[in-house]
Amino acid sequence: MKKMPRFKTDEEAARFWETHSFEDYHKDTKDAEIKFTRKPKKTIAIRLDPDDVRSVAKIAESKGLTYTSLIRMWVREHLAKEARHIT
Repeated sequence: MKKMPRFKTDEEAARFWETHSFEDYHKDTKDAEIKFTRKPKKTIAIRLDPDDVRSVAKIAESKGLTYTSLIRMWVREHLAKEARHIT
């Protein structure tokens, strides 16, 4: 097993890994516990016309999304756009 070298810069590490395989060094690593946390979301109820829901669902399906995910994306995009006009 090869010992993994220490790098002084990210560029130095990048050059090294361009010409070496991590498989030769993986036993020289330690497991790390990584926790991902998401901001809690607030559930709301909105009333939409059934035809609008069907249209959104069809668009979402064509993009490989759920209609609720697509609506959230649209809300965030619109909020970002509005925020640019306010500031």
